[in-house]
Amino acid sequence: MPNKILKVGKKAKKDLIYKCSKCGNLQAFITGEYASACEICVKKDIKQHWNETNQNILVATKNIKKVIENRKSSIDKVSDRITDFTGSMFFVYFHIIWFSSWVIYNMDVQVAFDPYPFGLLTLIVSLEAIILATFILISQNRQAEISDMRSELDYEIDISSEKNSAEILALLTKIYAMMKKEKRKK
Repeated sequence: MPNKILKVGKKAKKDLIYKCSKCGNLQAFITGEYASACEICVKKDIKQHWNETNQNILVATKNIKKVIENRKSSIDKVSDRITDFTGSMFFVYFHIIWFSSWVIYNMDVQVAFDPYPFGLLTLIVSLEAIILATFILISQNRQAEISDMRSELDYEIDISSEKNSAEILALLTKIYAMMKKEKRKK
């Protein structure tokens, strides 16, 4: 099966290590990244393309907010808009004016539609609180999901760093042993 090619200036369709068609230089490209020319071949003024290898690359870093934003349903977006609005000072000012107007009107008129102790107002405010609490919980659940994804990503990066550190330490130990052996020969 022939390897697929990636032409210079085209977008990579996979997260892979690619091999230069002329000099064999290796280069990693992530999905959506434009393929640059091989540095070695550019210096020699040689035109080339990239051949796919079977070496996948793991892209550990992600824009978590973008991932979550892409997963949002229309209900999630409405929930976020409502939560953003209810968390604003305009919402507070609106309620102060609304409650004040309600109380003042029902205290001043002869036949009040909601006389003291303002049972209708209490009912409306209670229902509003229940509905808003639900939207707030939905938004908090999404924030918790973002936090969990970040924690998982941090863990993956930590594991990768530990692996790389162990490999470097093993190489340094090997180099040290070789240098020590060479020194003894002299």
